[in-house]
Amino acid sequence: MSDLIARHLEHLEGAGYSERTTRDRRRLLLHADARLPYGLDEASCDEIAAYLGRRTWSTWTRSTYWAHLRGYYRWGVRLGALTLDPMTMLDRPPSGDSLPDPVTDAEVAQALARSPIQPWGTAVMLAAYAGLRCFELGRLRREDVTEHELRVRVGKGGRAGIVPTAPALWDYLRGRPPGLLVLSARGRPLAARSLVSNQHAHWERIGLPEVHMHRFRHWFGTTLLRQGADLRTVQELMRHRSILSTQGYTQIVSEQRSKAIRTLPAPTTATQQGTDA
Repeated sequence: MSDLIARHLEHLEGAGYSERTTRDRRRLLLHADARLPYGLDEASCDEIAAYLGRRTWSTWTRSTYWAHLRGYYRWGVRLGALTLDPMTMLDRPPSGDSLPDPVTDAEVAQALARSPIQPWGTAVMLAAYAGLRCFELGRLRREDVTEHELRVRVGKGGRAGIVPTAPALWDYLRGRPPGLLVLSARGRPLAARSLVSNQHAHWERIGLPEVHMHRFRHWFGTTLLRQGADLRTVQELMRHRSILSTQGYTQIVSEQRSKAIRTLPAPTTATQQGTDA
């Protein structure tokens, strides 16, 4: 690791960035430094563009990596340790479709019926009935859940949060012993990265190839709206910092309502005659 990268990571810690943000940036900076032709600190705009243009990366991944690199170079130039910020000529890649993509009720039922309790059944319950993100459910302990509330000690951006415990979730977890709730099949702690990277094989195996964990969180949000919760309440329960992040869920619910209306049958001749009468 270069001295400047190490200093930047120390800066993030000192500035109060979350442990997850610091860890993710460290991984990206080291990856880029090893693969750019002349390293991170001597990279040109074209070299950064080529690095971010990998076809195997999703649009969301490229956008996130752009933000990490942008933060590093802006800090380096401001500090006087770098003379050039190659990111100034690079627009941020689009982050992809931000609309939620919830699983269906049937997919939730199938995922729970065909998944072992560890790790997949428990992970699905925490995502679908508490709206937890993968890295949050991987850290959740039995001591963090009571009959009335579930405490997220470190959420997105390092923010803590509390979600009321759904009765179905309490019934599922109440008998568990103290300690981490999501474990490997052998009963060992399971990193969120492992959960994410191994999930596709599991969903394929149980006949749900289009499913991924975050879609259960989307189901949580859309189901709350479908059942009549207002937008502000859903924002708080999903722990969105901005209500703009929650508004996309209303579009999904509106589409479902419109689709339901379109299923109404056309009036029969007898119905029309009765109306005319």
